[in-house]
Amino acid sequence: MLDSSTSKRNPRRVLLVNANETTRPYRVAPLGPAFVATATEKAGHDVRFVDLPQTQAGHRRFVAALRDWQPEYLAFSIRNLDNSDFHALETYLDGPAKLIQEARQIVPHATIVVGGPAGTVEPARVVRATNCDHLVLGEGEESLPHLIARLEAGEVVSRIVGADEKNMPFRVVNTSALPAPALHRWVNNFAPYLRGDAGYPVQTKRGCPLKCTYCTYGRIEGVRYRFLNPNAIADEIEGALSRGIRDFEFVDSTFNLPVNHALEVLRTLRGRSLQANYIGTGLNPRQLPDELLDSMRSLGFRSVILTAESASDTMLASYEKNYRRDRLFTAAESLQRHGIRALWVFLLGGPGETPETVEQTLSFIAQSVPSPNAVYITSGIRIYPGSPIGDELDRGRLSVEDLRRRVEHKDVPFYYSSQTPPDWLEARLRDFQCSHPQVMLSCEGHARLTQAALSVMQYLPLRKPYWQYIPALNAARRFLRWPERKPSPSTKVLPALTPAPQP
Repeated sequence: MLDSSTSKRNPRRVLLVNANETTRPYRVAPLGPAFVATATEKAGHDVRFVDLPQTQAGHRRFVAALRDWQPEYLAFSIRNLDNSDFHALETYLDGPAKLIQEARQIVPHATIVVGGPAGTVEPARVVRATNCDHLVLGEGEESLPHLIARLEAGEVVSRIVGADEKNMPFRVVNTSALPAPALHRWVNNFAPYLRGDAGYPVQTKRGCPLKCTYCTYGRIEGVRYRFLNPNAIADEIEGALSRGIRDFEFVDSTFNLPVNHALEVLRTLRGRSLQANYIGTGLNPRQLPDELLDSMRSLGFRSVILTAESASDTMLASYEKNYRRDRLFTAAESLQRHGIRALWVFLLGGPGETPETVEQTLSFIAQSVPSPNAVYITSGIRIYPGSPIGDELDRGRLSVEDLRRRVEHKDVPFYYSSQTPPDWLEARLRDFQCSHPQVMLSCEGHARLTQAALSVMQYLPLRKPYWQYIPALNAARRFLRWPERKPSPSTKVLPALTPAPQP
């Protein structure tokens, strides 16, 4: 535990700002900032929280807090760098940068700190974009109060603040001692976060020992599981239920691994009679025993999101997944047997992808993922620093011919196997989608029609998850002949670029 005891003798006004600006495909509730706000308050500081500053009402609250309260520290949390979608790429740093610029004009004396996954993944880029005073790597429950204590003591602190001289991200070692984040307390109006397909976020652990080549969890949360207290998890859900919230989403990297911890959490919730509509995100198909699925179903799980990525043994080995194709068939059969619907997520185009491996994945979808299950397919790998494939890029070990960047975002690299280039792969997926309407492509999740549909669905007596209505959405798209996003001269693709230096 970092020593920040001086904060109880010298409390400061700290304004936490949820700077996650994207609303597509739906808003993501600020669970991480809520953890930090609760911990910073517990450390002795006077804490306030501003949510949705990109909306008119939220922006008014933001400005009022700056002018009327005059905070001494502003902590901005940035969740994502971009939407990871090659065909409809959007970056998410401009909005937070504008908020910080505005804050400097109103409270020039305040120290501005940025945190969140985006800064941990690509700190130098986030510092340049936001012009913050300090960026904290990793988890902020202990590190933010500790940073404030250091600054108040007059210490000169580097701009990018890590846990050691090598700038390793901070980790909360004793996560079982963390209190419930009380997200329902910090966010006064939760309705905007329930209008999409998401539920109230619940975290049961941090870290992931899996080594998937495209993933940044190892950089963000570390490579060892650190478990939260099941009673604190139950406290969080109970508090949200008291606010009238009934939809909950477990947002762990892999909810079902390890199985024993998942079962312990479910037993605790069942022991406190916390029945609700639960969604399990990021299920790993390697271990879905009947005991776990029985427990999930009896508590209120009706749907899960299963990140398969591929149904080709070649590609699963390339991605360094901990299962092979046969496990996908077993998982599909098990979920069907227990009456749990699934959104299957696939990632096509990575190292080693060929037309043959693509067809292996599509044949699995056709055979084992019928509606009302659904499929979400992303093509091309967004290469993030800190991921194994990002390390390969840094070392010059990726083929130049397999790299793609968009003209307007030359510093954002994607990987497409030379045998499945972007145009060919998108055309094949759209052809497959015509005969399999339960399939949605990632770029469609950001489309105007999808956003309009989500806006309408919230007022209809439709039960979540909304992704079970993807066939109807695709039918409407075909009926309306909704125009597909076409590359324009300003968004043309530059293939075969020399790898850009990483920050």
